[in-house]
Amino acid sequence: MLPAQPNQSLIDGLACLQTLSSSDHPIGSREMARTLGLEVTRVNRLLKTLAAIGLAEQDARKKYHPGPAIHVLAAQSLFGSGLLRRAIGPLESLYHFGHLVALGVLWRDQTAYLFHGHPSHPALDGLGHERLYPAASSGIGLMLLSHRSEDEIRGLYEEAATPRGRGAMPEDVVPVLDGEDGLLARLDSIRANGWALAHIPGGANRTLAVGLGDQFDAAIGVSGEFGDDEIDRLLEALRDVADQIKQKEQA
Repeated sequence: MLPAQPNQSLIDGLACLQTLSSSDHPIGSREMARTLGLEVTRVNRLLKTLAAIGLAEQDARKKYHPGPAIHVLAAQSLFGSGLLRRAIGPLESLYHFGHLVALGVLWRDQTAYLFHGHPSHPALDGLGHERLYPAASSGIGLMLLSHRSEDEIRGLYEEAATPRGRGAMPEDVVPVLDGEDGLLARLDSIRANGWALAHIPGGANRTLAVGLGDQFDAAIGVSGEFGDDEIDRLLEALRDVADQIKQKEQA
């Protein structure tokens, strides 16, 4: 929830930085303005400010991409939270099931994957591997959304329907919230179960996810082809890994 007098310049500047960081190509001021629903002159000023402090850079075509300071900010944030450092070892123990293993957090209506690795590749390949993914279509995202209240979910998707809320992903579709097949009913079921199961579009793969702790702001999951008869065994392993990660935090 925003404070009574939010700093709109800070909010818009961070929106520009987030859009730059999630884009797969350099962005000009006009494209950024269209994406975020802001005035071109305002976006141009914000981007120049980000460039001045090293968080953005311009290429030969005067388009912007993330600057070197973004890597410093990323390294500092990962070191400060310590979550990824604590999680890597326990997450690798899930590789013996042969499925993809992931750790994610919620960013607005998107899942941001801190780790997204497969046992056929070195663990380091799983760092920063995936782009943002719609939370309502992600097992980890659904698990994290289930920890939000109905009012928070409605507010989140009202914002997501705006140009600024969509950010660099205007193609994302806001899910149906109400009805027995709607997102809110699905989240109620996930809260009751304590785990989330999501089908991955385009195949037989599914994701099974659990949260980290009681007041979780991150979740872990495995994705692959597995039957209903395997869910209990996978859940036991996921919960054990979640406990290991939380115990490392308390140590």
